[in-house]
Amino acid sequence: MNSRHLYLFLGITLLLKVLIAWITPVVGDEAYYYIWSIHPQLSYFDHPPMVGWWIYLGHLFFPAGHPLSLRVMFILGGFLTSLVWIKILLEEKATYRTILIFLLFAFLNPLLGAGSVLATPDVPLVLFWSLSFWAFLNVLRTKELKWYGLLGLFLGLGFCSKYHIVLFVISGLITLAFGKRYLRLRPLGIIFTLVIGALCSLPVVIWNAQNEWASFVFQINHGFGQDPFTWDWPLAYVGTQILLLNPFVFFTLFKKSQDGTGPIFADRIFTWSQLAFFFSSSLKSVVEANWPISSHLHATRHFAETSSQKLVRYSIVYWIGIYILLAAFFMSPQSAHVRRNLVNSAQIADLLPVVEKYQPLYGPSYQMSSLLTWKTQKLVPKLNELSRHDFYDSLPESKPTARSFYVLKYNNSWWPAQYESYKKIHLESFDKLGIDLYQLSHE
Repeated sequence: MNSRHLYLFLGITLLLKVLIAWITPVVGDEAYYYIWSIHPQLSYFDHPPMVGWWIYLGHLFFPAGHPLSLRVMFILGGFLTSLVWIKILLEEKATYRTILIFLLFAFLNPLLGAGSVLATPDVPLVLFWSLSFWAFLNVLRTKELKWYGLLGLFLGLGFCSKYHIVLFVISGLITLAFGKRYLRLRPLGIIFTLVIGALCSLPVVIWNAQNEWASFVFQINHGFGQDPFTWDWPLAYVGTQILLLNPFVFFTLFKKSQDGTGPIFADRIFTWSQLAFFFSSSLKSVVEANWPISSHLHATRHFAETSSQKLVRYSIVYWIGIYILLAAFFMSPQSAHVRRNLVNSAQIADLLPVVEKYQPLYGPSYQMSSLLTWKTQKLVPKLNELSRHDFYDSLPESKPTARSFYVLKYNNSWWPAQYESYKKIHLESFDKLGIDLYQLSHE
């Protein structure tokens, strides 16, 4: 096995990702980030700005409305992530077999593989996390100031991608504590890292300072909610992570590292610190399956370095079985409820004539409004405060100025108090989507 096999594998998987990106319907969150890209800002309420910036760049390569205009930068980002890890593994003298196992299992992982074609904040986070890890290892290996600067640069760009990059700092500090590896650091280098990182994080900090720290507060409350505790949260979190990682990959994390406090040991620290952090979060609120995504990188690398050929075969059989079961489930009638909740651009055909016929029109949620905007290339703002606070509530277009207007509303949602006194005429129902169309006017 040689480098040609690696790059052949990369080429094949890249083509597969382009195909997946081309034929997969756009989902609600992607369309929402598209709205960000046509309203460029330093940052946004829900997340830092990198996802919107990348989509904006994608419009330079494909026309608006083409799925690849949304996803091309994320496909490239995933490809660059693979190249970064090849570089890391080659520098650590890994065999080509180990590198190929890493690439294969990263591709089979639903979050790192097929999920990396979607336009979400996870893809730039994973790229800049990987670059940060590469720089971190070189900081420990050399005394060159450039690596300290690059570490600050990549951490700052990671902070502009997703706030979860702060866990990299926690993981890095824990790694440094073992074997007193912090004694190898240069004080001037540490200052260099902090200054460059702070400068690259400025867009997010400035936006939050101008908006009463709204995004920071929202994410803290989102991750550490106030709902009454239920054991479903931690149980679902642990079970989901084991299934997504692959049980064989997960349980190799309990194997003792043979390289002392070297890179493989660091991978275990970077994995367990994240998994433990989000486990503690699951005791306070629901944890989304993708939140510990960066830990999957390190767990996969640890598996590739430490697993036997027999374990690799068992793990591949596991993934084959999982994907067959998933395909069978989504083709069955039992998946109807799940598919309804995962609304995408292929499911809103019945609503498209409404956009043409009724104006001004307002949508029921940020996801549905964004999908309608994406499909028609006409802004369909969410009605102000009709659902939880989001970017639309900051847009003037979200607040009606006409005496009479039209609203698409989920039939299980409530009218905001400011619209309670309006005269409402029910015009049409879209039962498959659970949406009703109303005309509202001042009495």
